[in-house]
Amino acid sequence: MTISRLEIANVRNLQSVSLLPHPLLNLFVGQNGSGKTSVLEALHLLGLGRSFRSGRVRRLINDEASACTVFAAFDEGGNAGIQRASNGESAFRLDGRANINLADIAHRLPLSLLDPASFAEMQEGSKPRRSQLDWGVFHVEHRFYPAWVRYQRALKQRNSLLRSGNIQPLESGVWDRELAETAALLNDFRRSHLAGWQPVWQRVAASFLPDFPLQLEYVPGWDTEQSLETLLSESWHRDQERGHTQIGPHRADLRIKLGNAPADEVLSRGQLKLALCALKLSQITVLREAGIQSLILIDDLASELDAGARARLLAYLAGTGAQTFITAIEAEGLLEDLRQREQGFKMFHVEHGTIREH
Repeated sequence: MTISRLEIANVRNLQSVSLLPHPLLNLFVGQNGSGKTSVLEALHLLGLGRSFRSGRVRRLINDEASACTVFAAFDEGGNAGIQRASNGESAFRLDGRANINLADIAHRLPLSLLDPASFAEMQEGSKPRRSQLDWGVFHVEHRFYPAWVRYQRALKQRNSLLRSGNIQPLESGVWDRELAETAALLNDFRRSHLAGWQPVWQRVAASFLPDFPLQLEYVPGWDTEQSLETLLSESWHRDQERGHTQIGPHRADLRIKLGNAPADEVLSRGQLKLALCALKLSQITVLREAGIQSLILIDDLASELDAGARARLLAYLAGTGAQTFITAIEAEGLLEDLRQREQGFKMFHVEHGTIREH
């Protein structure tokens, strides 16, 4: 999926922007607060319905407007658009159709984000790592999302019963069975995706960190040698004390390991960032091999990686063929790398919410 035209209205200080992006690499250069990250934020809003910087819609919308809009036309035909209002209302359009949901756009516009916050989140807890795994499964296995919705609905119902305090374990049996059935599906989809991802990950990780034979370890969230329905029944009273369900696919994890040790206990901060880059970029390659092209967003690249690491990243990006949007305060080092590789690109200068192509 390649964006041939991008229009942004009232996303933070970008009041009215119209761009013709390059099909491969687009570099946005400007000082902090100029609006360059808001371009990535607008694309993230279009693909996922939310900002990656703030959960509050009002902060996303320009102070002088009541709603923000993002529209993209694709080079192979078709388009997508989203409008978010300050009152919380949202409207989506895909190829001129209004009767769609966010999952439809997400399937059409796979997004992968590399920014300082996402690097930190991947190191701090299982949820973002689990979400990264599920992002890939969502795009290659269309049966995953309906099963995931079923599981989340059952989990919500069971947790509500746990907190009610007056329901006996046998009365929760219907939700335990539903959780167990859908958990088996989710686990199978995840394992299948990881089986195809693992060799690509090893190849990409070795190119980024050749001295460290890193592995991916999947933790399902429960002992899969036993019946999850039985385990849920046995854990009812413990779950009541905690107020939530403690086992299941919602507790799964994807860990980067070096031998038996977690990578964050062995690698330096810079090396760990490279490992996380390899994690995301290798999954993009898996999707590409399945015929799915991703859109890559990289915020503040220069502050996250040194010159050598940046050069390796840009070299790999060139090989993916993915349309990429990168922000930076200074362009010199990046331009040198790009020109050496003779990779087609466009550079945009951002200042006070206005964008002009160089």
